[in-house]
This record gives sequence, C-alpha cells and structure tokens, in this order.
Amino acid sequence: MTWRRLGIAGFDRLIGKGVYYGAARSEANTTHGLDVFLIGAGNSAGQAALHFSGHARSVTLLVRGPSLADSMSHYLIEQLRAKSNVKVQLRSEVQAVHGETHLTAIDILDKASNEVSRHDCGGLFVFIGANAETEWLPADVVRDARGYVLTGDDVKKAGGWSLDRDPYLLETSAPGVFACGDVRLSPVKRVASAVGEGSMAIAFVHQYLANEEKARRGQS
Repeated sequence: MTWRRLGIAGFDRLIGKGVYYGAARSEANTTHGLDVFLIGAGNSAGQAALHFSGHARSVTLLVRGPSLADSMSHYLIEQLRAKSNVKVQLRSEVQAVHGETHLTAIDILDKASNEVSRHDCGGLFVFIGANAETEWLPADVVRDARGYVLTGDDVKKAGGWSLDRDPYLLETSAPGVFACGDVRLSPVKRVASAVGEGSMAIAFVHQYLANEEKARRGQS
C-alpha cells in the first residue's frame, strides 16, 4: 500500500524534514517543547495526537470536516478533550509549508472564515489513509472498492467463496492463497499486527496443505 499524498507545493521536498506521513512512536521524542500539527480525523490520528501530547508543547489536530464524531471513536474524542495541550481545529486545511532545509511554519486555511493564518510548526504529521496496490492480483482474488483483499468471513459475506468448508481466517477467495498485513481488509494497520498475521498465515498454509493431502489420499 502507499500513503495518499497531499498536493501542496513544496510538501514533498520537506518529507522527512519536518513533514511525515504517519508517525513512529520514536518520533514523539523529538518534539519536546515544540508545536506540532496532525492532519486527519481517524483513530490513527487521534491515537497519535494523544501520544504526542505527552511530549510536544502543543498538538493541533487539523480536520477538514465539521466534526470528529463520524470518523473517530468516542473514547478517543473524550481523551483528546481531556488534554489541555491538544486542540482540534475543524474545517481547516494546510495551504502551504515553509522552510528551506527543514519545516519551520505552515499556512492554515479556516474554511469557515476563509482566512489563512501562519503558524510556527515543529512537525507536521499526515494521517489521511492509504491506497492498496493490488491491481496486479488476478480477478479471482476478491477485493473491496478500495483494493483491499478480503479474507475469512469477509469473503463469504461478499459471496466470493466456492467451497463447502469455511475459509481460514486469512484465506482469500482463491483457496490456498492467504493475505496478511496492510494489503488485507482490516481496521488494524500496524507492523506488529502484520508480523503476527504473517506467522498465522504460515500456520494456515501448513494446515491447508495437510488437509489437501488428506483429501487426496481419501480419493485414491
């Protein structure tokens, strides 16, 4: 998968130099005493804002829409409200980034007032989702509208399963083909989750092959 990109002039030039797609936990340690901004309205953005709040001087969550309620879990919204150094700025978009060798400031458009203001920025972290790069897969591997591979019960619900038995948890609509990590339709997009799913997929492969061998012997 690849992160969705923002079409802001100069943005790509500053990636890794104050502008980041997503955020590792280690990056929060570099924001002590700084004012940081996050773009996004989903749970990943909310969780990152909470984590940064323990390090940065201030954390501002920039949201294009009028509310967080449609895209973020209620418990996260309540936790953000309880943080004195976290601000949620609705109906807002980044218009420009500034800095020669490293990000120094950003321009924010307030869509309610149509005014643009400049803010010192010690880090800009983008959480606007990603696209699955699965166009190369054959048609018999069923995907959702965004290209993420369906597995397990999702395959059955989509009507893409043809065998009498149920598909394994990580099995795609093509029997014996398994998917794990970011490419699989799942609300969890984390490295640790992908590693665990990879181990599970290997176990399922062995189980699949063993059952296939048993069925072959039963037919002979």
